[in-house]
Amino acid sequence: MKSTLFVVFALCAILCAPAQEYQTRYQSATEPQTLLPINYMRLSRQEVILPNVKGYTPYKADLHMHSTHTDGVVNVKGRMEEAWCDGLDVVAMTDHLSIRPVPEYGQPTPDSAKTKRGSKAAKAVEDALKYADNFGLLVIPAVELTGDGETQGHYNALFISDVRSVYDYDPMQAIRNAREQGALIMHNHPGWRHKSLDMSDFEKAVYAEKLIDGIELMNGPYFYPRVFDVAERHKLFMTSNTDIHTTTSQVYRENGYLRNMTFIFAKELSLCAMREALEAHRTLTYAFGAIGGEKTLLEELFKASVETKKLPEGKGKEEGRQRVMLTNKSSLPYTLRVGKGNPIILRPLSSTIVTVKAGSPVSCAILNMWCGENEHPSVKLKY
Repeated sequence: MKSTLFVVFALCAILCAPAQEYQTRYQSATEPQTLLPINYMRLSRQEVILPNVKGYTPYKADLHMHSTHTDGVVNVKGRMEEAWCDGLDVVAMTDHLSIRPVPEYGQPTPDSAKTKRGSKAAKAVEDALKYADNFGLLVIPAVELTGDGETQGHYNALFISDVRSVYDYDPMQAIRNAREQGALIMHNHPGWRHKSLDMSDFEKAVYAEKLIDGIELMNGPYFYPRVFDVAERHKLFMTSNTDIHTTTSQVYRENGYLRNMTFIFAKELSLCAMREALEAHRTLTYAFGAIGGEKTLLEELFKASVETKKLPEGKGKEEGRQRVMLTNKSSLPYTLRVGKGNPIILRPLSSTIVTVKAGSPVSCAILNMWCGENEHPSVKLKY
């Protein structure tokens, strides 16, 4: 009798499960025909997991974004939501401030031009600072100084104190004005509207005056390998940014990609720490699976990301060979060539097994890491 009752109760529990699941997973007491998941309209964050490197925390940053204050399609609050959802820690809202000479104003640096051209970009920064605390984001006050793409180029002024006072009828003076405020100047998308990375006369003059501190190695889907040489010659930090005008979900998430990011290796999440890290060139760049930057920092990131485990030695034909399991503890993919073998993709948060000569380290080139125009870092992993 007891066993029969137990079976009855068990069947009742199974049959009632869908109703219980419905009650706990959906909410719509007044309109039961409308099924609303409990997390409907709730923001969720995709965490980007990276290891600390030599005592520094890698903060995920996008230092080039646009809002509806100029020519973006998403307002600043939406940009902050996107940044948090995409796993960022640091943002710079860099709406446009034109530095092209504008003849219709009729005189150099008229007050009306300063007000008109600075107010929208300044409001974008103000809004970013207002909304960022809701998501725990750090905002670097910034503005994009935009000139003719073929002749003058575009430049982000980071850590700027007063956007409205930057404008000048003379585009070179506008960049100087930003620098006088203590801004770090970043050269944006250096190959945009250029047939090559050869500099225009204006760009040569800006570099000759030592007004440039950083440069974009990656901008959206564009990767400029020759920037490695430019950055080395002029001692510049390198970045990767979205330069987003549309939605990041449209470009990245819906296509299964992380957004462009600059990994800034700093002691803490503060403006002073971010500036110190940029000036010390502790940055790596990420876009669509490619990782770029200084060779040693790339190697250290890879070694901190990948854990090795020694497996039993091979038998028979594999005598004298050692099997090693590689586990990627990060959110980044790595494309490896172990020895002279074919490339292996070590996906985020996954493992693979490789075979090497017994007693030898795992020697691998990381093919999706770039430390020069045609150069990839190589590491030897112990186990």
